Amino acid sequence: YMGSFIKIFLPDSESTKEFGLRLGQDLAKGLDEKRVSLPVLISLSGELGAGKTTICQGFGEAMGVKEPGEIVSPTFTLANEYRGRCDIFHLDIYRLESTNQFYEAGLDEYMHRAGICLLEWPEKMPDVFWPERRLPLTLIFQNGGRQVSFPALPWMVEIEKTYC
Repeated sequence: YMGSFIKIFLPDSESTKEFGLRLGQDLAKGLDEKRVSLPVLISLSGELGAGKTTICQGFGEAMGVKEPGEIVSPTFTLANEYRGRCDIFHLDIYRLESTNQFYEAGLDEYMHRAGICLLEWPEKMPDVFWPERRLPLTLIFQNGGRQVSFPALPWMVEIEKTYC
């Protein structure tokens, strides 16, 4: 990706969840205004405990998932599906050891379904061809909290207004 990157410091899990909420609100607004179309892939990279699933919970809440607190990392099931204002597919590929396992499990199909795919651990599958409509989020631990960084994308109007 070429272009500018946005970096936001998130001091605690509440601010991390709030970031996910704002991201979901931004995407919902983009869908409503026809600036964004489905499918969309949001990939989340970062160490264990960096806040990937917490962002997904806030995102699910913004997208109308009835019980966003029940959004948990699908480490063993590989994929969870949620219903909101559109279908949300939550994938965790941490345990996969090869690109073949990714395709054999049918996980690539989620990238093309009309919905939003939240993918944890994309760096585990460097050989997978990710869709063009992708927002890569990277979380790192920093100063007792975490920093999320991502490319500035045209539909992320509110996030940029709020944080920058």
